[in-house]
Amino acid sequence: MRWLASVLVVALLPSAAQQGERRGGGRGEGRGLMRSLEEPGRAAWQKPDEVVEALAIRRDEVVADIGAGTGYFTRRFAARAARVYAVDINQRLLDQIAGLGLPNVVPVLAEPGDPRLPEASIDTAFFCNVLHHIGNRPDYFARLARALKPGGRIVVIDFHKRPLPVGPPVEEKLSEQDLVGELSRSGFRLDRSHGFLDYQYFLEFRPR
Repeated sequence: MRWLASVLVVALLPSAAQQGERRGGGRGEGRGLMRSLEEPGRAAWQKPDEVVEALAIRRDEVVADIGAGTGYFTRRFAARAARVYAVDINQRLLDQIAGLGLPNVVPVLAEPGDPRLPEASIDTAFFCNVLHHIGNRPDYFARLARALKPGGRIVVIDFHKRPLPVGPPVEEKLSEQDLVGELSRSGFRLDRSHGFLDYQYFLEFRPR
């Protein structure tokens, strides 16, 4: 199995290949990226339907799927939420999400350090296998705080910082302890932890 997180580095960081795609080039690379994000074996360890069920999304909820990729979680959220912002810095991936024809999904072309979400617009900011790639996270969390509605939450799924059969090298991972500390310093408290994923932590945070 190719490492999903290695692919997500391409999806979420401003590479030269990505810039070429935005200009209309790099089609072969884009197709390879899409295939990797939708790899059939992912569901066995990602357990996407169980993840969505655990989040208990309300019918009136607005979710931001940050690092949405091909819409792996976006389309699942769309079946439950009032609106889903599919946030990514890769226009080709956003075009694929738009092609799904989901009326309650809004693609958002973000910047590496800015999700570009409207103020007080979302109930849930969701990250899966993404947050460890984002630099200057304190500034990013501050932008998210402004985008959250009162009582909103940040949900993070990411790889445990230890050798695993999937995910990036250990040195590139963000440990659960470090993440909790970073979000605490940014004004968020750990509200809930889910323990059913084999290779990842699954945490919910809310403003203090």
